[in-house]
Amino acid sequence: MSEPHTSPPPGTQAPSGSGPLRLQAEVLESERVAANHRRLLLRAPQIVTTAQPGQFLHIWCHPPEEIDRPPSAALLRRPYSISRLRPPDGVEILLRVRGNGGRLLAAKAAGESLDIIGPLGHGFRISPGLSLAVIVAGGIGLAPVSFLVERLGGLGVRVILLAGAETDEKIPFRVERPQAGGATLPEMEALGAEVTFVSESVEGVRITEVVQARLDELPGEGAAMFAVGPRAMLKRLAEIARGGLPLQVSLEERMACGLGACRSCVVPARSADGASYKTVCRDGPVFDASEIDWERLTP
Repeated sequence: MSEPHTSPPPGTQAPSGSGPLRLQAEVLESERVAANHRRLLLRAPQIVTTAQPGQFLHIWCHPPEEIDRPPSAALLRRPYSISRLRPPDGVEILLRVRGNGGRLLAAKAAGESLDIIGPLGHGFRISPGLSLAVIVAGGIGLAPVSFLVERLGGLGVRVILLAGAETDEKIPFRVERPQAGGATLPEMEALGAEVTFVSESVEGVRITEVVQARLDELPGEGAAMFAVGPRAMLKRLAEIARGGLPLQVSLEERMACGLGACRSCVVPARSADGASYKTVCRDGPVFDASEIDWERLTP
């Protein structure tokens, strides 16, 4: 069952020209993947055919039939990045089990349905001449990275993934340390990425320090950086990459409508008068780092 969502706003159109859909997506699989993280596989063939890396779904966490009933009707949908596509009809999300929404979704079993809207927002842009992609991810920011790695690999782009977190338990993937001083993520390696992972509690460094140390070994042409994670990390990367590698960042923000109408997810943008704002849900969530006014963006 699916139906076009009413009046899709500019900027949410998929490359094929179709807008976001509202549909009932059956839960195909629900699996605990690491620490307090869970993977849901949803049946949504319409989204598989249009979704781009970096886009997200807006999910009603209660049973679909309760969407207009109080007190459920007073609760908002939750945005979740599309983690992977499993053609012909599977869409995967990764979530951290916390808060009412996360706990409700984690309790879903195969065969149940979710009311979802998507794909929403602007995803990552991949230029035709790209030969090397450096992906930087922090914590739960790793959730949409699998989709991006697979898409880049399919285009013949070399992918270096630099990922980090406060502890191993803060990411939705298994960590391996095959040798002293080195950590990796086997699931990402299996997708073709060259992986470096650091945990502040084990390796004692932040991922931004790793990026800074490796900048000199990256080529000046044909390379670009893609980043997802905490604002402090993204701000530091914007400083590191300034004047060098092109940098796209994916911002996370609380949102209500997911379509740009309520403007609850605005972030400050650079402009001549210094008073411009953009919505994360409609103008983003992916932006060129140069678009964001990092000084006015609160941590």
